[in-house]
Amino acid sequence: MDTKSAMKTILVVENHPVILKMMVEFLKKQGHEAIAAEDGLAALAVLDTVRPDIIITDLVMPNINGEKLCQIIRSRPELKELWIIIYSSTMLEDETNILKLGADACIAKGPFKKTEEHIAKIIEHINNCTIHELTGKILGREDLFERHVTSELLFSRRHHELILNSLPEGVVEFAPDGKISQVNAAALALCGLGEEKLLGSSFFALFNGEHRERLLGLLPPKSSAPVIIDETSPILLKGKMITIHFFPSRDAASPLIAAIMQDLTEKIAAARQLELLRRQQERILNAVGEGIFGLDPNGRITFANPAAMAMLGYDQQTLVGASLRETICCAACKPEGGLGSGHDCPICGASQDGIVHKGTETFLRKNGTSFPVRYTCTPIMEKSEILGMVIVFADITEGKKMEEKLRESALRDDLTSLFNRRGFMTLADKLIESSLRDNNDLLLVYVDFDNLKWINDTLGHTMGDRALIETAGLLRETFRLADVIGRLGGDEFVILCTDNAALNNEKPILSRLSEHIEKANQITNRQYPLSLSIGVSRCDHLTPCSIDELLRRADQTMYENKEEKKSRHQDGYQRQKR
Repeated sequence: MDTKSAMKTILVVENHPVILKMMVEFLKKQGHEAIAAEDGLAALAVLDTVRPDIIITDLVMPNINGEKLCQIIRSRPELKELWIIIYSSTMLEDETNILKLGADACIAKGPFKKTEEHIAKIIEHINNCTIHELTGKILGREDLFERHVTSELLFSRRHHELILNSLPEGVVEFAPDGKISQVNAAALALCGLGEEKLLGSSFFALFNGEHRERLLGLLPPKSSAPVIIDETSPILLKGKMITIHFFPSRDAASPLIAAIMQDLTEKIAAARQLELLRRQQERILNAVGEGIFGLDPNGRITFANPAAMAMLGYDQQTLVGASLRETICCAACKPEGGLGSGHDCPICGASQDGIVHKGTETFLRKNGTSFPVRYTCTPIMEKSEILGMVIVFADITEGKKMEEKLRESALRDDLTSLFNRRGFMTLADKLIESSLRDNNDLLLVYVDFDNLKWINDTLGHTMGDRALIETAGLLRETFRLADVIGRLGGDEFVILCTDNAALNNEKPILSRLSEHIEKANQITNRQYPLSLSIGVSRCDHLTPCSIDELLRRADQTMYENKEEKKSRHQDGYQRQKR
């Protein structure tokens, strides 16, 4: 590879469409050939036909994440000359693991202007054969701060991978066309191949002749029903007779099929006296990732998986042997005034009637907080005798949050991703109610883009959209995460400051915004100046007012600011004429 060449072929792997588009456009403006891929699976498809000079990849992605992608690239001799740049927002929380991935350079995902500078710097090092100087460094780390929630999510992801790789069954996830995006350790052992060989390859190609044809016939492209190849008619894989349970997803946007594979020989080897345990494990395997309890006939916990302990905040020693009714206690088990009999509780009732119960309930954590769960309570029967129960439950808090996110998507501005007028007004009304209840004041900042019409008329609406996006970014940099930022439409923005630190500090806030505007205008190659007129108003909890009144006051002060700027401009022009 000619590392002295100025123009590079660069593959950008990023699942966020806006960031992907911005990255590709920036690289093209720099004279490079840029190729886009929305995830690791798409990137591998590109690498089958194209040999780029550089790959820039995010880490947290569906369908083969950036970590796996780096490992695959470094394992392939034909890609050994490929420069790898990791571009991620989890740099601070996952620095130790990231630096082990064999990347040539790492960039913290911060302000995009800074990212452009970092990419240009890395390419310059590549051209000058000095890329080794960036080893072990993370460019742009000063623009990020470590987030506890990100650390928890990374831990949760690795915990999930640990559980998945601890399963004795092979688990393979693949697209309807057969492209594999995830495998666990047991699947690697069954297939006799390394992870770097399996990821991105065809699941169907693992099987030969009639067995492959059988699979293709069993899995029609648009079917969403589970398909089972059971022990009565196993299939041959690498000399092993296996059973497979296929579970197609119902997500039309990103359809996937999960295959759970089991070696029939190992199953036959299981002792007959462990049949009851096998049934319990089978039920557990049907609830991968969910909390699981085993109970004896008296309702005492005999087993709890790591997910259950993590959700409830207990350790194994404390939980095993405890009464479900007295420890976790669903609402029906503890009526007001003391412990109930539990007979009204469908979970506890399963130990009496021997019937499978399903539904939603509220569980209590060790610290006393509660959370909603979806559960299945299955009695363990042997010759009509109830030997115990298995309870499978899932925390549905995130599901409810996802529902809230879907509702929120209707409240966002498509261009800037800020709240639109409807979203802002809805939140503002709630915040005003809350401020009155908590005796807090609110500060509203009204921002008007002065020269948007000139930009649209002179430079085109694409440049106008870019200016609006840039303005939204400046507002995000200026105000706090707790503040509500919205675009009311056209060239009008509004911010409702909910943090008490913002109150009586209008001048520092506006000064900080002015500094950001001035800094943006110092960019030498920009085609337009940023000019914003600003107005403020306050909602005093002692003299409450509506959001419409707040907007009217701020709009008035904004126009006063706009007229003042016009007056200063005219005075300066008159002095120049003299």
